[in-house]
Amino acid sequence: MGLKAGWLAFFTFVWIIGAFLGSTFEYHSTAQASGQSYTAGTASFTNNSATVDGAGTTWVAGMEGGLIQCDAHGVWFKIDTVVNNIELTLVTVYTEPTALGQPYTMVASQGWTGTGTGGYAESPVTTLQYLLDVSNVVQKTQVLGAIPLVTPNGDYFTTAFKVVTWQFAFLEDAAMFYWIFLAPFAIMGVLSMILLVYGLITGNLTLT
Repeated sequence: MGLKAGWLAFFTFVWIIGAFLGSTFEYHSTAQASGQSYTAGTASFTNNSATVDGAGTTWVAGMEGGLIQCDAHGVWFKIDTVVNNIELTLVTVYTEPTALGQPYTMVASQGWTGTGTGGYAESPVTTLQYLLDVSNVVQKTQVLGAIPLVTPNGDYFTTAFKVVTWQFAFLEDAAMFYWIFLAPFAIMGVLSMILLVYGLITGNLTLT
């Protein structure tokens, strides 16, 4: 009995549409992604305090939900509230040693709309844009100070896997809904695509 082309095509189509829409409405959330970081000015972090004070910064409400770190410590903390351009609060207290007037890095939240001025790199990229930029497939690191070493970018392939399986950031708070309803459909879509390609190659398809 041949493979049912109609049903396979249907599940494959729905799976592709879901992956496309999800990656279009989701912003890529790694510090390495182009346009995701904000580093203008300096920041002061106080041990056991959730308040972070800035100098020469232009922090805005759209940064809420993003991440910030003192570059000297390299530990990320989630931003709860942006009080004003030079003050914000963290979701938890700062557990690293006090660091005043230090360089910092902020990873943009999904609500961030930087335009290339005031310390912004550029507008954040969606997950789809990140994946379509083939330069992200590899990453370059310096060896012995000058020799570039090209290696696969693990973040790119992890992101691609999450898109294929519909594991989008905006579903993090709906894990039960995802695993009960979306995950099975995503898996069915992937399997349908594999069977559809196999059927086309072998000629083992029926139009029902």
